[in-house]
Amino acid sequence: MMFPPTLEIAAAPMETEEIAAAPRMERVAATTSSAPPPPSNPPNGASRALSGVPPPIFNGDRDKSELFLDKFTSYEIINGDTKQFTTPYLKVALCLLYLNGPKVDAWARHQRQWLKERHQVDGVPMTDPSLWTDFETNFQAAYSDQDAKLTAYQKLNELRMQGSDIDSYVADFDQLIEEAGYSKYNMGIMIKFKEGLQPSLLREILLHNIPAPTTLVNWKKKARE
Repeated sequence: MMFPPTLEIAAAPMETEEIAAAPRMERVAATTSSAPPPPSNPPNGASRALSGVPPPIFNGDRDKSELFLDKFTSYEIINGDTKQFTTPYLKVALCLLYLNGPKVDAWARHQRQWLKERHQVDGVPMTDPSLWTDFETNFQAAYSDQDAKLTAYQKLNELRMQGSDIDSYVADFDQLIEEAGYSKYNMGIMIKFKEGLQPSLLREILLHNIPAPTTLVNWKKKARE
């Protein structure tokens, strides 16, 4: 009996090449695919954890009030892009968290109530800069060291330039007007600066500068020339 010849079906060349190449193509695709983009930094004013060293707790001691505000300002510089500091309402609320102690608890409680009423009752937006400036003024009025300011004022009246050392005189003058709470743009402060200069230096400035300098910055500049 004769049987029909066995038929051998060969795989099409194109199909075998595609099958063999598939794993290699997958490997190539896996190695060439782009990595996901890195997370972007939070936009300005976004919520994030605060960094740096927070200010020390203020317990109501007047001789530490300026130090407290200075440390709080340093904390703000580090975290200036956060909502806690770009939103005055939140900035005041955050500052109040660092007030604690028998000498300051009642005042802090009153300020929290004032803050809520300004926003909820008076309709002042949380972004209004006056919320912080008013709070800072209230704090300084309540806890500034008046004795220290008076001492600085007295030293400022007695300050005189020694010899030709203008740099030391300027440095001491700047420190005292800051401690006394004066603005460098105050006309009276400019007059005090002139009064403390060596008489010969004062005459030379007036002789070679017509009209005479009209700001404290310009007086310092001319005194150093």
